[in-house]
Amino acid sequence: MLEDTLLGLLVKNAAEMPDDVAMREKRYGVWSPTTWKEMLGQVQRFALGIRSMDFNPGDKMAIIGDNKPQWVIAEFACMAVGGIPTGAYPDSLADEMEYLISYSDARFLVVRDQEQVDKMLAIWDTIKEKVEKIIVWDSRGMSHYYEEYPFLERFENVIDMGAREEPDNRDFVSNAVEKIDPTAPAVMLTTSGTTAKPKLSILSNENLIFACERFGRVIKMEKGDEILSAAPLPWIGEQMFNLTRFLQVGAHYNFPEETETLRKDLLELQPYHFGGTPVVWEFLISIIQAAMDNADWFKRYFYNQAINIGIKCTEIELAGKTVGLYNRVMYRILSFLVLRPLKNKVGLGRVRMAITGGGAISPEVFKYFKALGLDLRQVFGQSECGGIATTHRGDDVRPETVGVPIPDVEVKLSEDGEILVRGKNVHLGYYKNEQATKEGFTEDGFLRTGDAGYFGEDGHLYVFDRAKDIMHLNDETRFAPQDIETRLKFSAYINEAMVCGDKRPYVASIVSIDLENVGNWAKKRGISFTTFQDLSQRREVYELVKEEIRKICERFPENIRIKRFAILLKAMHPDDGELTRTRKVRRKFVNERYQDLIQDLYDPAKKDHDLDIQIRYEDGRISAFQGNVVIEEVSP
Repeated sequence: MLEDTLLGLLVKNAAEMPDDVAMREKRYGVWSPTTWKEMLGQVQRFALGIRSMDFNPGDKMAIIGDNKPQWVIAEFACMAVGGIPTGAYPDSLADEMEYLISYSDARFLVVRDQEQVDKMLAIWDTIKEKVEKIIVWDSRGMSHYYEEYPFLERFENVIDMGAREEPDNRDFVSNAVEKIDPTAPAVMLTTSGTTAKPKLSILSNENLIFACERFGRVIKMEKGDEILSAAPLPWIGEQMFNLTRFLQVGAHYNFPEETETLRKDLLELQPYHFGGTPVVWEFLISIIQAAMDNADWFKRYFYNQAINIGIKCTEIELAGKTVGLYNRVMYRILSFLVLRPLKNKVGLGRVRMAITGGGAISPEVFKYFKALGLDLRQVFGQSECGGIATTHRGDDVRPETVGVPIPDVEVKLSEDGEILVRGKNVHLGYYKNEQATKEGFTEDGFLRTGDAGYFGEDGHLYVFDRAKDIMHLNDETRFAPQDIETRLKFSAYINEAMVCGDKRPYVASIVSIDLENVGNWAKKRGISFTTFQDLSQRREVYELVKEEIRKICERFPENIRIKRFAILLKAMHPDDGELTRTRKVRRKFVNERYQDLIQDLYDPAKKDHDLDIQIRYEDGRISAFQGNVVIEEVSP
């Protein structure tokens, strides 16, 4: 059946609604549409083109670049030929690319532009034995490259090659669909890589379509709905929640002009569905709070009144109680006058359904957007289970949980509290890693997620943290560092945080400030600074962050509140290995990198620390980074 594969869904949509818009890409300020018929034609011609270049069934293709229609065309064309596509995050460094390309056995690379080609050239000596062709879809400024490097090919030339093959292969994609086994490998997606180098999770068409269809029974998307491709395409969240659903329901898939214009394009498009990791939602709050911090007193007053009463009403409703008449009326008035226009200015004015996943989100962040009027739901999943295992139902949303299992998916707990998942959404295994695949399943076929949690009496799943990250103080008090960290990042002034305290007398933290928001806060108060490093160590900034930490920690039991903290001289960054490409803290690496600073956080005599580390620039250069870091007490 056509509905059993991603390519089949494309063929079905092209037959049933050939002239309807499938994708749009913003180019030079204009949204340029591609119909379903045109999309199928481009996939077919690119597939025939790479086949004529000796790309064969079973071959691997790595796609590297920002979210664009060419990304999707290459992915589906690879499937049509019988190959297996994978993707790399476009901001990855050259050595990260080298690892993925070598690990995935990619014969063909499809990359966006000169920036990505330059990375490939830097590692060419180590990948040239496997990689035969690099296809580029944006060749601006690269004319001389093609003369010098014969393994480079233009994307449009591959399309032209396919066009010459097409007269004899009019139904190439349709015929390819008939040969596809829905349970066979379809795509390989990288895992998060928080504790080690990422693995490649092998997913079938059945895995993705089953997960998407079962999720759709809970949260509906309709034909013609506008969605924006905001999360990276190598991530399971974008592959399942946007790409697969767009095919399944016949939605409109929109691509921003550039990553840097995403905010503006979101505002212009006003999509019907929007999803992102907690980092995205924290970023949006930072934008709003920074704007309000710089607004005049009149706007600030009514914003504070509106959001405070909105949160109050949201908390009452989430507790299953009835909102009083006065609060209900005031919320409706202020929502109409203040919150609705604010939501429009962020780009979320038409959103019927919003999703957060890919990590723990602070209940404060969750309640904030519910108060703003968004129907926000949380999901729990990972690449290995098709991106989803649980989610909230419309009439039963609880910010501290990740909801209940989606239909036909089993979720249970092991004896030590690890969350286990079984269903057709669960992946086939890890590429070239039989040992990890075997260790990733229980004897009765449940996927080991590596996350710790429990089921409440309400049937909802509560997630603590990664099972291996759960910590115990010296007095055996158990706590989940991720829970504290996600709440800290609710602050507009804290960009990243890492909590420590395992086998220690108290909880401490290292934090990284939000440069834009703290910078604006400082300028407004006449506090001068020159660099990130200078701003981070200002006494006024320490007082600001200390008060934020104190207020946030009030909700925790006293013995797990943060007692001491330090502000880093730089932002935590994936290029330095401190974060994954999906912006999750790599706890083991950060602990090792800042072990001397962390040690000083537990020495009462230490009031500062001389930091001396190495940082890495985007071009691969490594440089020494030094400075004095203040260590501060958090008063009760």
